[in-house]
Amino acid sequence: MGLSIDSKRLVKVSEFREDTARWLDEAEEGPVFILRHGTPKAVLIGTKAFEELLDRAALRAELDRREKEGVSEIDLRDL
Repeated sequence: MGLSIDSKRLVKVSEFREDTARWLDEAEEGPVFILRHGTPKAVLIGTKAFEELLDRAALRAELDRREKEGVSEIDLRDL
């Protein structure tokens, strides 16, 4: 899976340190890729995006569990 990275969302570690508050705000709008020596080393995401990732992971785990149990029909209201 390749990443499509908007160049406006790339920040050098040194720039990140100088204006951390700005990049924290930016992370609420979308992922911020922190570069070291020109290579992405970390991704900063906002709390809403993090919560969505956790929800997706929990849903995936539940669907996998039900598949292992042989549940062929899933009522979405149960999730």
